[in-house]
Amino acid sequence: MLVLDQEKDILKKIKNGDKEAFGELYDVYAPKIYRFVRLKVDSQETAQDLTSEAFLRIWQHIQRQRKIRERFQALLYKITRNLIIDFYRNKSVREILIEDNLEEFSKIEDNNTSDELIIRQEEMKEVRRAIAQIHPSYQDVIVWHFIDELSISEIAEIVEKNEGTVRVLIHRAVKALKSVILV
Repeated sequence: MLVLDQEKDILKKIKNGDKEAFGELYDVYAPKIYRFVRLKVDSQETAQDLTSEAFLRIWQHIQRQRKIRERFQALLYKITRNLIIDFYRNKSVREILIEDNLEEFSKIEDNNTSDELIIRQEEMKEVRRAIAQIHPSYQDVIVWHFIDELSISEIAEIVEKNEGTVRVLIHRAVKALKSVILV
């Protein structure tokens, strides 16, 4: 993860049109953004398209703004979240499809035995099914906090709420997830 000062320096370079600097941020954040989008949409192709669109929009946003007031990551997640909302608004059907292709979601280590790998994949499948059954705002905070390991303050910046509200949202999301898993 980039330190805030490094990020500010890179953003200044991007503001001046440095595509290599943008590539650095892309390399850091693209896997997380793709995973976030993929948990929300029904196909890899759609997830790839929305991820690409998110990075295009953030590039355009940086070029238009005099000064970036938010952390890059928070801004990127906001843009991505809005793209997903727009996608479903245009599609008019809200569903998350659970596929058997779980390798793109889990960080599976190569040293696992085949039995461990199968168990891990089954656990991931159950978690994904449970996440798909809770409210979309709960899905977001679960992914951001527990999978992408964002801090409370980073999530607060994304959803534009105070940290106390985010803590409550995470607590409720975990409670909702537990109720789905324990059924």
